[in-house]
Amino acid sequence: MRHFTGLECPDRISTLSRIRVLSSAPDRIAGCVYQSSNGISGVLRSHPAGASGRVAETFRTRFSQAGFAEVRLSGAAESGLSFRTGETEGKTRCETLWRFAGEGADYTLWLVYTLPAQAETIGPLVAAFARHLATSQAR
Repeated sequence: MRHFTGLECPDRISTLSRIRVLSSAPDRIAGCVYQSSNGISGVLRSHPAGASGRVAETFRTRFSQAGFAEVRLSGAAESGLSFRTGETEGKTRCETLWRFAGEGADYTLWLVYTLPAQAETIGPLVAAFARHLATSQAR
């Protein structure tokens, strides 16, 4: 699926399937929601060029104001902005936002996942989205 903006949202990226297309807003041009069978959710969004920094700061502010703790994680999550959003039975629910810059647009990837169970899955997912964005930018 290709948005009028040029953002491509394929049916699948790695283990995630596209389940919804998102509309535009002043700071978001287009996007898609993805989900895996093991409970990982993701949102890929395009933004006006240079806007992803403001998007990340808004993410940080809103999550902090909601009482969630910002956390430093290792692996792929180390390069993103992460919050602990829940704890149950020794499992930690995390939400991480990554920023990507492209030609003429910025992109964000927001993943929701559980640690430690899904820790090994996050790196390959982020890499798959980064490859997808690089490939679609080259066209």
